[in-house]
Amino acid sequence: MKKIKSVLALLCALLLMVSCCVSCGGEKDEIKGFDISSYTVVRPSRASRDLISHTITFKNMIKTSIGIELSVKEDWIPPTQTLDESENEILVGGTNRTATANAKAKLDASDDKNAFIIEIVGNKIVILGKTDKITVHALKYFLVNFVRTSKQEGKVAIDENYSQISIADTETVLFDNFVQFKMSDIVSIYEPESKWSLTTYQYPKIIQLQYQEKEENNGILFSILNSSEHFYRLFRSYDNGDNWKQVTQIYDKINKGVRGGRMGTLYELPVDIGEFKKGTLILAGTSSALDTHPEKTAIVLYYSTDLGENWKAYQSIDFAKGRTNGEGIWEPFLIYEEETERIYCFYSDDSDPEHDQKLVYKYTTDFKNWIGADGKTGSDADPCEAVACDDPKLRPGMISIAKMGNGEYIMTYEMVGLKMNPTYAKRTKRLDNWGDVSDYGTLVQSTDGVIFGSSPWCAWSPVGGECGTLIVVGKHRTDKLEDKTAPDMFVSFDYGGTYIGIDNPIDYTITSENRCGYSPGLFFSSDGKTLYYVNNPNYGPGNEYIAFRRIEIIE
Repeated sequence: MKKIKSVLALLCALLLMVSCCVSCGGEKDEIKGFDISSYTVVRPSRASRDLISHTITFKNMIKTSIGIELSVKEDWIPPTQTLDESENEILVGGTNRTATANAKAKLDASDDKNAFIIEIVGNKIVILGKTDKITVHALKYFLVNFVRTSKQEGKVAIDENYSQISIADTETVLFDNFVQFKMSDIVSIYEPESKWSLTTYQYPKIIQLQYQEKEENNGILFSILNSSEHFYRLFRSYDNGDNWKQVTQIYDKINKGVRGGRMGTLYELPVDIGEFKKGTLILAGTSSALDTHPEKTAIVLYYSTDLGENWKAYQSIDFAKGRTNGEGIWEPFLIYEEETERIYCFYSDDSDPEHDQKLVYKYTTDFKNWIGADGKTGSDADPCEAVACDDPKLRPGMISIAKMGNGEYIMTYEMVGLKMNPTYAKRTKRLDNWGDVSDYGTLVQSTDGVIFGSSPWCAWSPVGGECGTLIVVGKHRTDKLEDKTAPDMFVSFDYGGTYIGIDNPIDYTITSENRCGYSPGLFFSSDGKTLYYVNNPNYGPGNEYIAFRRIEIIE
């Protein structure tokens, strides 16, 4: 498969910085522990805002890890006072201490601009990089390798004579809380065989198997894409996404006069449901009319029991009804609710004459009967409403849902009809209760005021701190479309209370005329440490390809 190298742009200066932990290698002798309970953290009186804030975070993380509260002070002394270096100190950055000056002389011998040194000399622990940004990297290195590995209160797992120069990898993303993103190369999953191809590819989605009876099958990746060919293309990777191969093509063979292959999403059953066993692969997608009859638009389910080799169109959950101008039902999303043992299917519905579009759902406990409004079942039953705006011209759509560690489900969706289709989010403890359905929810925006819109997707991982990591990605910024730059990916470490914007891991240009970057897909590994991300960076016949990237979360 073709690999495409990518260079990350500079990130948000106040909230992000570039750095990475690099192991020095080599075996270490058994370390009894170095007691730092009597130490004070000292930083330069003149330091960057990043170093100042990260020094406080460093102190707080030491308390969390080994249970001691260290104080932080500046290195400044009055001109009339003589420097007393008898105190036990952790020296962060370019302080005025003799131990820092000696360590800097060693560091200057390295030609690498990303070098840093950690060393213990007498009653001083020196943590110093060639720049403040690299010093922050060194702080994380110290936390990961010496603080978090210690099992003793007040002690760090480092030898009292330790002295080591290491090199920072500056192509990763480090957040204020020291959570770090390390990104793989970009890989092309699929691209047209010829530049003269008239086929377009969008709506890529991805999953990693986690519930297979044979343990060796867990970890296999699958990706599916929407095309103009009236069928789905399914791809599989056995090597964590480095290489992909098309498995099969999937057709709707149960609905007459429709075309399948639209807006598909993949799901793996986490438990036995009805006649379907845990680990069964499910595809939910839209089949739409080949003529002008909207009642033929359907949400269709397919299943596979042999790792995606063969698929069967199983049933239609719902058919569009009510209008006569080609509107229908679109963009299904499947999710299991453990508390009620229900599988929910959420989707966009623009067949209701009272609403240009709304977000609706049905659920099942047996994968035969899908229950809608008023407890009615069958494809003719009306769905339940999740978001149905009072303004009939608004079109909430393209729903995705993630369950977070606080027990809440967060639902993200676009609001077509408002300027640039901004992304909104709603929360609930139960999937059948979204409160006032006319309530838009909360506008999703970053701490620096950026808002993005169109085709959002969300995913949550328990990795990344006390509240885990919530990711929301969308197609374009609502205020900078004219810049023709890739939109941000939003990261939240407080269950969506606040968001930090980072440059999109799969870069692409945007204009109002194209649909590149449209409807990306996110999926976390079973341990939550790796995010799998797919998108389409280019748009137009002969130019499109589906791109994939891994994002590793390092605490």
